[in-house]
This record gives sequence, structure tokens and C-alpha cells, in this order.
Amino acid sequence: MHGRYRGDLGMWMFLLHRLTGVGIFVFLLVHIVDTSLIGFSPKAYDHMVWLYHHPVFRVGEILLLGAVLLHALNGVRVIVMDFVPAWTVYNRQLIVGVVGAFVVLFVPSAAVMFSYMLQGSEPLSVGNLLEWRAWLPAAASTLAVAAVSVPSLTLPRPQPPARPVGGMEFLGWAFMRVSGILLIFLVLGHFAIMHLLDGGVNRINAAFVAQRWANVGWRFYDFAMLLLAMGHGVWGMRTVLLDFVHRPTRRFWALAALYTLSGAVMVLGALVLFTFQAPSR
Repeated sequence: MHGRYRGDLGMWMFLLHRLTGVGIFVFLLVHIVDTSLIGFSPKAYDHMVWLYHHPVFRVGEILLLGAVLLHALNGVRVIVMDFVPAWTVYNRQLIVGVVGAFVVLFVPSAAVMFSYMLQGSEPLSVGNLLEWRAWLPAAASTLAVAAVSVPSLTLPRPQPPARPVGGMEFLGWAFMRVSGILLIFLVLGHFAIMHLLDGGVNRINAAFVAQRWANVGWRFYDFAMLLLAMGHGVWGMRTVLLDFVHRPTRRFWALAALYTLSGAVMVLGALVLFTFQAPSR
């Protein structure tokens, strides 16, 4: 844990930042895999998109927006304190600013998404509540967050670490700051396009994606987002594992699993992104 998170309010923001990060990363893995279906079977992709209309998923996407906004805004606070250390004395005021900005951005966006949910969701029934695939992203993210939350609450308060001065740790530290700023624009732009404009996910299908990827600019946009989001998420998860897994053998296998799974998902996403061809009519 970073020493600047010490204190009651700062500690809670640290926990929220970490938990939202873990949940977003797990959801990202699931989302890349399900989106990659379009490269193998547009029909299967359209069936998967049908799950987006499930009430559980529609509530989940609103919660996901909240997690992304909170993680992004708090990340800006951390970056500000990293580069302007004198502002650490205003930590409480910065946190209040984060919460205020979150409310201003989240409430109207959530209202728009909720209105789309009322227009396009599948009717709520026992049958579609038992559709396990619609629960998968939320369930996976919830389990990951739960696995991190308990040990987070029992960790001792740390001493403030020095900023890395060289090597891989410094490169990782710098990458997290730069990628975090870039991802604010890339991810929130993506979220606005896919979830807030023109009906949100109600209009998404294989034809929509094919039309979007017909523009090479959108492919590179999505590729940049893929690389930065996966890199940011992997380094963040690495930090979590280093905090919680202390035995060398377990740590080795945990990191190996993280790198292997993340690498495979990233390669899959990039492969589909650059090899996808719209089916001929």
C-alpha cells in the first residue's frame, strides 16, 4: 500500500481503488473474450449480444460505469499527489473533489443507461434470471473483488515507499501514470459511444461492429485501448498479488497464471481485431 493512503478516508479510497481495479480487470478479460466471438461466428456474437439485454447485465453495466469513473478519478488524485507532493496536505479536499466529480458524472450517465434499460431489456422473468451466462461477467468480477477485499482489510499500515528510481519498477510506475491518463479518454470515450449514445447496447450487433471496424481508425483506437487497458490491468494485478502472495512458489505460479492468461486474451483480442472481415452479403 502506498503511504499516502494512510488515514481513515484515504484508506477507504485506497480499498475502493484496488477493488474497482480488480473488478474492472476481470470484467475486461471476459469482455475481450466474448467480443472476439465475432471473428469466429457473427451469429454466436449476436447471441452473446442478446445477453447484453438481460436485466442483470444492464444493471451490471451501470455498476461498471461507476467503478470505471471512481477508479479513473481517484487515479488522477494519486497522480496529482505523485507529481505535486506538497498537495498531500490537501488529501481530504482532493478526495471530496473526487467524490463530487463522481456524482456529477455518474448520476446523469446512469439515468441515461437506465432509460435505455427500460426500453431494450428482456422482460424480467424466472427463466431469464436463470440464464447463467448473463451472470458470468458480474459473478467473475464479484468473486475477484471478494478475494481481494478480505486480506485488504487486515493488511498492516505500510511505511511510505520511495518512488522507484530505475529498472522495471520505475518503468511500471511511469507506465501506470501515463496509461492511466490516456485510458481516461479512451475508455470513457468507448463507454460513451457504446453505452450512452443512440440507444446504448440496444443497437449493438455484428453488423454494427463490422461497420465500426470498416474504419481503420476505429481498429487502431480499439487496439490502443486493448494494449493500454491490459497492460495497466496486468501491472495493477501484479501489485495486488505481490501484496497478498508472499511464499515464493505460490507467488511464482500466481504471476505465471496472470501473465499467461492475460497474454492469451490480449493476443486473441488483437488477432480478431486485425483479421476480422465483414461477411459478404
